[in-house]
Amino acid sequence: MKTSAKAIAAAMAGTLAVSACESNEEFWGTMGALGGAVAAGLLVGDDNGAVLAAAMLAGAAAGGWLGSNFGRGLDEAERERVAATTQQVLNQEVPSSSPLRSASAAYSPQAAAVAPTANWTSPTNPQSVSGKTTLLQVSADGGGGECRTVRQLVVVNGQEETQDAQFCRSSAGAQWQMA
Repeated sequence: MKTSAKAIAAAMAGTLAVSACESNEEFWGTMGALGGAVAAGLLVGDDNGAVLAAAMLAGAAAGGWLGSNFGRGLDEAERERVAATTQQVLNQEVPSSSPLRSASAAYSPQAAAVAPTANWTSPTNPQSVSGKTTLLQVSADGGGGECRTVRQLVVVNGQEETQDAQFCRSSAGAQWQMA
């Protein structure tokens, strides 16, 4: 099985795990673990099963820790602000000629210059909790729909944490669903 097929299999298994999450901390922990495992697997790209498994395990551990810390640090009102700014960014119109539609958009200064961003401040802790959501990339999902990758930044007492997440929809006007 090639590395990309393994990454897809891990992502599909992760989707089932996420559906069982009962809390925000569990959700983000699972998403972080899944993202870390897939990223590590793709970076290593080794067909040696033991090396690939070790890399994916290490990536899952690091991603799970980061993701659960991201979810733990926010109260309900703050999580609602993250969700609202994420929806605001996802719903922004992105022209077909935008550099955000490039395969390398997440690393492109041209894409960063035009990327929609929405900021938020905590209604309960405005001096110590804030964040922003930024669109990183827009891509086709292969079935006529569209996927968008966003970066969610949260600052709690001066400590920054980021979480990248991908959302897809089957057609224009449909609801965005976390991939």
